[in-house]
Amino acid sequence: MNEFNIDGNQGYYQDADNLISFQIGADTPGIIDIDKFNNLNLPVLYNVGQHKVLIKGNTNLLPEEIQLMIGGNRLLPELIEKQMRILYGQGPQVYKKGFEKNKLIRHWEEKPEITDWMDSWQPRGLQDSAEHFFMKTIRDFYYFEDYWIKWKFSKSRRTNGPLPVIGLEHVDNRRCRLATGKNIDLTDDPVDQDFQTVVAGNWQYGNVRKFKIYKRFNHAFPLQSPVAISYHKNDSVGKVYGENKYYAGIKEWLTGMNRNPKYINSFLKNSLSAKIHLVIPVEWVESVEQKIRDYCEENKVKEDAGKTLIKLNGIEIGVEYKSSTRDKYIAAEIKKLSSFLSGVENQGKLYATYAYTTADGNPVQWKLEPIDLKYKEFISSLTDYDKRADEVTLAAKGLDASISSISKEGVISKSGSDLYYNYIIYLHNLSPAEHICNEVINYAIRINFPGLYKQGYRVGFYNEVPSKQEDVSPNDRLQNNMNHVTQQVNELKSEVNKIASQIN
Repeated sequence: MNEFNIDGNQGYYQDADNLISFQIGADTPGIIDIDKFNNLNLPVLYNVGQHKVLIKGNTNLLPEEIQLMIGGNRLLPELIEKQMRILYGQGPQVYKKGFEKNKLIRHWEEKPEITDWMDSWQPRGLQDSAEHFFMKTIRDFYYFEDYWIKWKFSKSRRTNGPLPVIGLEHVDNRRCRLATGKNIDLTDDPVDQDFQTVVAGNWQYGNVRKFKIYKRFNHAFPLQSPVAISYHKNDSVGKVYGENKYYAGIKEWLTGMNRNPKYINSFLKNSLSAKIHLVIPVEWVESVEQKIRDYCEENKVKEDAGKTLIKLNGIEIGVEYKSSTRDKYIAAEIKKLSSFLSGVENQGKLYATYAYTTADGNPVQWKLEPIDLKYKEFISSLTDYDKRADEVTLAAKGLDASISSISKEGVISKSGSDLYYNYIIYLHNLSPAEHICNEVINYAIRINFPGLYKQGYRVGFYNEVPSKQEDVSPNDRLQNNMNHVTQQVNELKSEVNKIASQIN
């Protein structure tokens, strides 16, 4: 496969054996600074019918961007799953708030009214069980620091009939945006209360006819609509939407981490062939252009006479000059050069190009410049960057190595005490995340079970704090339990072998 690409004054030629970069003229081509476009003042509102939609990110595709950046990282997907598992613990359970010795504590209790209602979601037609609902909510929180919930209400919600809230459904974070029918002045910062509508749809394609309009859940009048969508977030300073501050802080590091494997693989793929950089003099290109023009004029005469038109290097040049013809000629010459650079049958052969001297006495000729690829230095620099990026990523996440199981030089933890105390500290700091992830279910309890809510009943994630091994009786320690299980497996294996031998 031969590939020739030219863009302005630079380009490359690649075949099965060689990759040759080239430039026309000795000056270095200019480089466009893409970063200068990153901070343009883009509009913050899209019009969807009569609604003005507040966009997410510069292109309204911030959730997709975060999903791709985190999903394409070698560490973060499993790291976030580990955070999810820790926060979720043993799942949603009912507790009653209370005080003991002036300390706020939770009394975990069985409350069939609440648990039976949560267990009824799927049988009543909702898409997920309560357990899957919470897992999706937690995942959105750790990916985006916000989430969207669809409320399903009963038809008799206003007539003291059955439970007003049938259940809750998680909505894909990529689909929902806040909207308003107000004429908002963009010179003022919009506030959350301005947006009382939710527009849902596929924003990558923007088919207005397929967007759905929902009332935003109103805490003051929760039963006004049969269906509503609520928005929950970790507040950010000066912004209506929640912001994944972790992602915003290390975005550039993630970009480098995600690209590094491509850089290394591309280098390894092409390093055996990409050893030549070709400098083509402008004068030579100009002479080629003039030659083509001359042949085009000659072809005009031949065409009028009905004669066969001249080809140049096997290239049909026609009767009108085209820059693409010049590029084909250059590609043919580089292909000829490449064929002489490799292959055992080319040993001892000679490749010649035009070379001449200008009126000023300066030589004009093609220059073949060998490229010092510096294999070791290049790979080492990329791996050093990877190590530093790992440190930044984990430090920003706030997960100690004893919890994340990721550390320098493969060291997971210094001791069991490190793991124990770091885990306790991490659990203690989960309160804000748990509150945000559970505020929707607890408000639903407030609507469906106002009496229980006033008594202090809530739903939270049950996490049992493990005991230190020295505080556990020897017979109940983890290692002894593992040894006992291993012994049982070995005994079972021995019995199976006896039966097998009897059969044989």
